Amino acid sequence: MRLTIITLALLTTLSTPAFAADIQPGLWELTLETRVAATPDFSPPPNTMNQCLTEQDAQDPSRVFGGVANPGASDCTYTEKSYVGDTLNFKMKCAGTLSLEARGEITSSATSMQGSIVSTANLSGQAIEMQSKITAHRLGGC
Repeated sequence: MRLTIITLALLTTLSTPAFAADIQPGLWELTLETRVAATPDFSPPPNTMNQCLTEQDAQDPSRVFGGVANPGASDCTYTEKSYVGDTLNFKMKCAGTLSLEARGEITSSATSMQGSIVSTANLSGQAIEMQSKITAHRLGGC
């Protein structure tokens, strides 16, 4: 039992660098597809952008997800963030006019990322839930 606890503690400690070490810095293409639960017929086109990931971004890709997944939100902070192997699980809150809360899961390799994010925004006192699918792949150097 004690060996199991020690092994789990080591895996938890080692999982953060293992996740971050795999991601290569450089120019990445990020695509975000968003749907609003309350209006299933509303289907905006995917939003695609190019983003240069620095060495720091590659070591902690959560630095990038807040702004990409929550355009218009400000002062985003992570309330929870954990890594299991190559998957980042997180919860965040953002201040500003949207008063947004989000939770998500992003899986990555050296040159690709994919995942999902569920966000709830407060628009004029009404909670609006959005589901987003994120995909990304490395294009090359910046």
